[in-house]
Amino acid sequence: MSGGRGRLSGTQPLTPAPAGFRGRWVAGGDEARGLANRISGPFQAEPRGWVEPTGVEDLAVLLAWAHQEGVALIPRGGGTGMPAGNLGPAVVLSMTSAFQELGLPEPDDACGGARIRVGAGVTMARVEAQAGEHGFHLPPLPSSAPWATVGGMIANNGAGAASFLHGAMARWVVDVEGVLADGRPVTLGAGADLRALGIRLDPSDPRFQAAVDRWPQVRKNSSGYGLDRWLASGNPAQLAVGSEGTLLVVTGATLRLIPARPHRGLFLWPLPDLRLLPEAVEQALDLGAETCEMFGRKILDLARLDDDPDLAPWCRGAAALLLLGFSATDACPINDLLEQADRRALSFGRRGLATLDAGRIAELWSLRHRASPLIAARAAEGFFSTQFMEDTVVPVPALPAYLAALERIFEVEGEGMEAVIFGHAGDGNLHVNPWINPSEPGWQDRVRRVLDALVQAVAELGGTLAGEHGDGRLRAPFLPEIWGPETCRTFASLKDAFDPKGILNPGTILPLSGQNPLEGLAPGPRAWPRPEPATS
Repeated sequence: MSGGRGRLSGTQPLTPAPAGFRGRWVAGGDEARGLANRISGPFQAEPRGWVEPTGVEDLAVLLAWAHQEGVALIPRGGGTGMPAGNLGPAVVLSMTSAFQELGLPEPDDACGGARIRVGAGVTMARVEAQAGEHGFHLPPLPSSAPWATVGGMIANNGAGAASFLHGAMARWVVDVEGVLADGRPVTLGAGADLRALGIRLDPSDPRFQAAVDRWPQVRKNSSGYGLDRWLASGNPAQLAVGSEGTLLVVTGATLRLIPARPHRGLFLWPLPDLRLLPEAVEQALDLGAETCEMFGRKILDLARLDDDPDLAPWCRGAAALLLLGFSATDACPINDLLEQADRRALSFGRRGLATLDAGRIAELWSLRHRASPLIAARAAEGFFSTQFMEDTVVPVPALPAYLAALERIFEVEGEGMEAVIFGHAGDGNLHVNPWINPSEPGWQDRVRRVLDALVQAVAELGGTLAGEHGDGRLRAPFLPEIWGPETCRTFASLKDAFDPKGILNPGTILPLSGQNPLEGLAPGPRAWPRPEPATS
């Protein structure tokens, strides 16, 4: 299934900048390659060029030219995306040097919080700092917040650990400002009429409701397009959220904020058996936990936590550790919630570790980083943690079956391949990072067999391949297997309505004919950012 007609060939020389374009224009070569390949994901490509507009008017000039000439553009934020949706053999459009507007929070009595207007190039950490100075908080913060931009988070429907309670980015977007493929600036929000903007989409079209009726029953999703959220809310901004720069280029947004929740507690819950995961998640939901994270056995072994004099009593014999985080506007409820969590853990066979101490909380959250020296040692041996299957999400009741399937896939298709598994177990969203040695013969074949088997397992369990990082180019070829051909045709009609020439990020979400999901996969040390944040 083709997802657009934009050219992705990097062999054609890039023409001079269009008349009226005032921004940076790098026409391929070493400079463009160096800029474009500074990403978190394990992919490399030869870009056709690198461009940085100075603002909305400049971006409109660029898009109108690209639309007329049929030049493919790949919008890109902070470079923290993983599945190659921010890189390819086309013109990479950087949105980080401009679009730095950062407003003040404005109280919103209707939601009991506030709203804030921000530019697409602002990092999530800056938004949170601004919100915090005024007593508010932006919940969907990823661990890459110092680098991840608002535009990138909207494009991928990104999230972080607190999505367990607060949901992903989509829940916090009021409206989205952007520029369409033909160069027209637009604002998508409640009450916006797509047809008045020349976008021929009717929410009463029965194809859309039919697609939503087939929707995967997962707690979290950043695969495909947000038809479900659009139909439920009537807000076309939800189509922009998660669209990965394939429908329009996001230039800014209005976001919701909540009152700050400065009081925090953490509960470390050792699970003796992975089959208990779904019930444990239900307990965490019932307690109102903000986070429900899992560290798999491999991380515990790498960090040598069984020998840790402080944590060994909880780690020994555990199949995994869960971290339940709690937050509140005042301290009173936290102690009670931690006590309740311990009683419930004991009913599963083992007590947990509860703490209100900020230093202790930070230490427990950093458990994955304690494995970093041994992960680095594996890199010295030629093995690199490679994110080619790192964002899958399945219904929470299917987690034990999924983890068992992963074990079989690595043993059989991967011929004993090892992987670090962690992530947002409360949402059924796991980050799976296998080790690859690119000097071994046949490593590409093993990776493809593992990936194909993974897609089949996720499809059979009713999940999707992206919980918070988007489809990118990596997962796009598998969308028909996950969503089915009818839903993919509906997605394609949506794409055509916004971008009839297919110039915006072609090959992302919807694949081009014959697209290879592993094109450009290059296992090695992460190029960006440094120091390396935890994937979230």
